[in-house]
Amino acid sequence: MAEQTIYDTPLEITEAQWLDMLRNDGIFKERDRQMVLAVMLHQGNLHAASIARYLKLTGSTALMLQIDRLGKRIMNHLPQIVYPQNISGEKRTWHIPFLGEWQPDRNRLVWTLRYELEKAAEIYFEEDLKEGKAMPSQTDYSEIRKKLFDSSYIDMAYGRYIKFKENELYDEAYKLEVLSRLNEFMKGQEITNLTVVDIVKKLQKENPNVGSFVHWSNTADLVKFAEAKPARVAALLNELYTSEAPISERIEKFREEGKTFSNEISLGAPLFGYLLAAKDYKEYPIYKQEVFTAIKADYDINFKLGAAGKNYEFYRYICNLALEHFKRENPSLTALDIQDFFYCAITYDQIKVEAAMDYLFDLSAKLGEFERDQELMLQKIADIDPEILEKVSDQYRNNEKVNLIRHKIIEKILEDGLISLEDMEIIKQEISRRYETKILNSWSDFSILFQLYYFDKKKKVQIELTKIHRAIRQFEEFKDLKFFEDRVLNGYSWNNQFGTSRCWLAVYETENGSHRLAPQLFVAVDPKGIEYGLHYGDEHPKGGQRSVAHVDDAESFSYEDFHSKIIDVLDEFKNEEITIEPVSPVLKELTKDKWSELLTDNNIFHEKDLVYLTKMYELGGQATATQLGEALGMSRNSFNLPVVNLAKRIKEETGLKDVHRDDGTVCNWCVLFEGEYEDSNRFMWSLKPNLKEALGETIGERQIYESYSKDAFLEEVFIDEKTYDKIASLLKYKKNIILQGPPGVGKTFVSKRLAYSLMGTKDESRVEMVQFHQNYSYEDFVMGFRPKENGFSLQYGVFYDFCQRALNNPEEDYYFVIDEINRGNLSKIFGELFMLIERDKRDEFVTMGYSKLKFTVPSNLHLIGTMNTADRSLAQLEVALRRRFAFVTLEPAFNEKWRQHMIKENVSAEMISKIQQTVEKLNHEIINDYQLGSGYAIGHSFFSAKPDDISEYNWFDGIMSFEILPLLEEYYFDRPEEVERLTEEI
Repeated sequence: MAEQTIYDTPLEITEAQWLDMLRNDGIFKERDRQMVLAVMLHQGNLHAASIARYLKLTGSTALMLQIDRLGKRIMNHLPQIVYPQNISGEKRTWHIPFLGEWQPDRNRLVWTLRYELEKAAEIYFEEDLKEGKAMPSQTDYSEIRKKLFDSSYIDMAYGRYIKFKENELYDEAYKLEVLSRLNEFMKGQEITNLTVVDIVKKLQKENPNVGSFVHWSNTADLVKFAEAKPARVAALLNELYTSEAPISERIEKFREEGKTFSNEISLGAPLFGYLLAAKDYKEYPIYKQEVFTAIKADYDINFKLGAAGKNYEFYRYICNLALEHFKRENPSLTALDIQDFFYCAITYDQIKVEAAMDYLFDLSAKLGEFERDQELMLQKIADIDPEILEKVSDQYRNNEKVNLIRHKIIEKILEDGLISLEDMEIIKQEISRRYETKILNSWSDFSILFQLYYFDKKKKVQIELTKIHRAIRQFEEFKDLKFFEDRVLNGYSWNNQFGTSRCWLAVYETENGSHRLAPQLFVAVDPKGIEYGLHYGDEHPKGGQRSVAHVDDAESFSYEDFHSKIIDVLDEFKNEEITIEPVSPVLKELTKDKWSELLTDNNIFHEKDLVYLTKMYELGGQATATQLGEALGMSRNSFNLPVVNLAKRIKEETGLKDVHRDDGTVCNWCVLFEGEYEDSNRFMWSLKPNLKEALGETIGERQIYESYSKDAFLEEVFIDEKTYDKIASLLKYKKNIILQGPPGVGKTFVSKRLAYSLMGTKDESRVEMVQFHQNYSYEDFVMGFRPKENGFSLQYGVFYDFCQRALNNPEEDYYFVIDEINRGNLSKIFGELFMLIERDKRDEFVTMGYSKLKFTVPSNLHLIGTMNTADRSLAQLEVALRRRFAFVTLEPAFNEKWRQHMIKENVSAEMISKIQQTVEKLNHEIINDYQLGSGYAIGHSFFSAKPDDISEYNWFDGIMSFEILPLLEEYYFDRPEEVERLTEEI
């Protein structure tokens, strides 16, 4: 075992000085005090990542930055003190408040507060420390009961859960199987110093590998504790199971003795939930922190997390309330059933979406009634909990006009317990007389009362809308799209706060600045039912058009139908394109000189306009929307609004008259383009001749490609000449290769440069790249029929077009790069081309299924695929396809060539060494992990280019926080403690 490094440099700051600084807002900010308190409340292994999570920081790096700032304020306050330094002589600011023990075998730093600071903090946080272990009062418990059952949401979610258990997606039956075995095993066990080790090892063994009840490190630490102190652990287990003391006290006693035994072991609330459920799953629920957190959010339960024992007992109380509630209908229910309900309700999108629709439709129906009957609305407001009405009253106290009316209404209810429409009318008239203007012109009784009724429901509505929004964004079919997160979510107060019985949400792509400009995946709920599908924003050229499904009520709503409809509109959502009907008469063309003048006017031609027009010129002056989009890495509908807006600016500047289509609508695109349908029924846009000539003078008439050689490849890519020669010869012979490897080894980078080096030039017209995904189809890749206004037309895919390009230039080599090749349904995508891509079948012809024409994959076309070996969603490549490709594995290359490259990037030798040491430690852990391996290692391309305008520390810090940390969290998605261990002190 490697030697541990102890950071315990003395620091001459007394307890009194620490207490004085804790009380000084200029030194200890509130976030710093909360950090110290979190450390004191934490029991078990203490890492920076766990404290950062408690403080809701973005990661351990953000926490280290906070500590650094605190340390500097302390040094400024007490300049006479000698502070700890690192090897380079810089102040070690984190070591001012903390002692630390670096454990190289576990790659982590264990933190403790300096003794004097801890003693001062015990004085400062005396009440908080008591509260961290103190259970809620009976008043608090009463409040929780109300929160859980005041609305019918829990019953709605439970009803959807019961139906979901019949679904084949339900995969939680293992819980009952495992815990039933353990309950039977524990019945016959006497826990003594002779049996305790075998018992805890049995518990360790039964903990499932997938869907585990508790992280494996907790059970491993319990075994370690039992092996070292069998008599004490036996006594603690017996007390845990049989004592009449509150469960929180039993858990905390167990944890405190574990901490006394060793600061290194971790015994958290999930472990004790497992131990108790293993003894009796009918009484004790298993515990997961994410479930507890979600329950609190779903039911608006205000409970601050504290010690593990407190958390578990409070969680068990909630489960017992639900168990008692649902047992009225089903007396056989157990604590495990309730835990399963809560877990499934926060895990499976089907339950989340269906329960959300139930809740929203129920609320819409009530609000619809209130729109018709304000007397009923007043009665329901009067029935709201008085504590909530007090909060509403306080919100409108000391306000004016309508808000003052609201305040008076609530005060009347609080005084008399009820209010009538006549009473409300008297209040309205009384307040109105105070103002010269008619303050109620825009207000109905419903809109005045709406905010009073909606006050305690608004947050819940947003939560449920968010669940639906996120579920849509996470559909497998949408993985290639980028959506705005949680925008737009319009609850029932979206109409200028007047209130309505309709709520709605819109999911749309980030390339659109506003939902009003965008095609959107739309959901709306009102008293007439639920509708969902495709809707165009009111400022979109197709504004108001829609394709939606409708159900009359929530009972008729199903997640399967919802998913099916959203996917049905996917093609239209993705491929929406500007109207291109023929026009007459033809718009008058501007002169070349006028176009040149306009092109230099930044108020007319914006930067983004010049980007797509320049690319159009480079494509020969003409392209379909799809071709232009693919050339720029954008969607085909990205140019619709920019073209329309540019055309309007040009017409305004030049006085060009509108040209109308046969149906009377204005054609804007024809200001810049001419167009015609090809034989394949694709609409080809062509630059206006004078515009094309003016662009040519600006960007050059002929594209000159940069030369590129084998030497240039070896200079840019961190592989040696022998490996290059092997890859190049394989590609030349086999025609098809797949570059596979973990993230960050530069697979995509290598693939394009490999093609350039073999061509001898960076001729992008001879290199095409696509990325496969689960929704990629034969129709996208080769050909297929697509809907048109008057039927369907045959349209050709990107690979078909590229093959034709290669056929027309047999003397040149062409390279087709398929990024993430394993993520597509390969046999469906390739279709009959499965045979033609084989080396010895090139230049042979087959009859295509759609067109009935002969087609071949030419011998001068080469396929390069890339495959991420760390992708958990990898599709198994078919044997037939594997036979057609040669596989080359790329590995992380933190070698001398990489070091020399980083030196050229002006990265210091110290930082280069730090990167190597950090990543090598992480890769050692990853490669030797029982669930991962070399396919999950971290590659060198994460650290290959440092921007000149940021420091190397900030550059390294940013990559670790926002690229490496999320990657580790994905790798260890079921083992968050492992991420904390790996990222400590990085």
